[in-house]
Amino acid sequence: MKTTRIKIKNLFGIAETELDGSSVEITGTNGSGKTSVIDAIRYGLTNQSERDYIIRKGASEGEILIETDTGLYIDRKKRTDKADYKSVKEGGKEVSGPESMLKQLFTPLQLDPVAFIGMNKQEQNRIILDLIEFDWDLNWIREQFGEIPEGVNYDQNILQVLHDIQADNSVYFQTRQDINRDLKNKRAFIEEIASDIPAEYDADRWERYDLGEAYRKLESIREENSRIERAKVFKDSYDNKLRGLEADREIQVSAEEKAIAAEREGLTSTIERLKAEIRAADEKLGGLDRKLQDKIALADSQYEAKK
Repeated sequence: MKTTRIKIKNLFGIAETELDGSSVEITGTNGSGKTSVIDAIRYGLTNQSERDYIIRKGASEGEILIETDTGLYIDRKKRTDKADYKSVKEGGKEVSGPESMLKQLFTPLQLDPVAFIGMNKQEQNRIILDLIEFDWDLNWIREQFGEIPEGVNYDQNILQVLHDIQADNSVYFQTRQDINRDLKNKRAFIEEIASDIPAEYDADRWERYDLGEAYRKLESIREENSRIERAKVFKDSYDNKLRGLEADREIQVSAEEKAIAAEREGLTSTIERLKAEIRAADEKLGGLDRKLQDKIALADSQYEAKK
C-alpha cells in the first residue's frame, strides 16, 4: 500500500500543504512543522493525538485527506463550532466501522517513527524480526525437532525461537548432547565386549551345543570308570605288570577327563558371561527408546499442565 495523495489544512502548525505519492524528505529547523506532518497523518489514521491542540491556532476547522493506491480514501475534519467529520471509503464505498478497519492496517509503531528511533538496537532488531511473515506454530516445531524443546520462549519471532533452541546453553542442545554421549559410551562398551571374543569363536555352534548329550557322555564315562574300579578289585590277582598297565591307562583316562571337563566348564562359563553381558548391553541400548519416550511423555504432561 502506497499513498498517492496527502492534503493537510489547518492542523497543528500547518496552514496548508499537499503531497503526492512520491517520496518526500521532511527537513527544516525546529518549529518548521516536521512533527506536525507526522502528527497530522497519525491523527488522520487513528483519530487521536497526544497534543494539547489539533486545529491550527486562529482556524475553526482542520482537515487531513489521505488517498492510497489500493483505493483507500480518508477525509477527516476537526471542528470547533460543530461536530467533527470523517469519511473513510474503500473502492469508492463507505467503510462500516472505519476506526476498527484502520487499526488493522497500521500498528502504533508504524505511525510513530520517532519512538522507533529512540529504541535501543536490540529492541529495534526484535521489532524488525517480528515483521517477518512466516506461518508457524508448535506443531511445526514438533515436526522439525520431533518434540517441543523446553526452556524456550515461544512468544518470540521464529528466528529468535530457533536461535534459542540451538543455543549451546539451551535445554534441547544439552539434552541431545547427553543422549549422544550416553549412546557413544554404550556403543564403546559393546565394542569392548566384542573385542574379547576370540576371532574363531562360533556363537552359532555353542548356541546349538547339546549339553544334555555331553552330560550323558560324562555319566557314561563315570560309569565305565566305576566298572573299571570294580573290575580292578577282582583282578588283584593279576601279575604286577598287568596292574601297572591298567594303572597307567586309568591315570591317562582320568587326566583327559579332567582336562576336557575343565575346558568344557571354562567355555560354558565364558559363554554364559558373554551372553549376560550382551543381554545387558542390548537392554541398555533398547532402553534409550524408552528413555526418549519417557521424556516425550514428561514434556507432553508438562505441556498439558501449562496449557
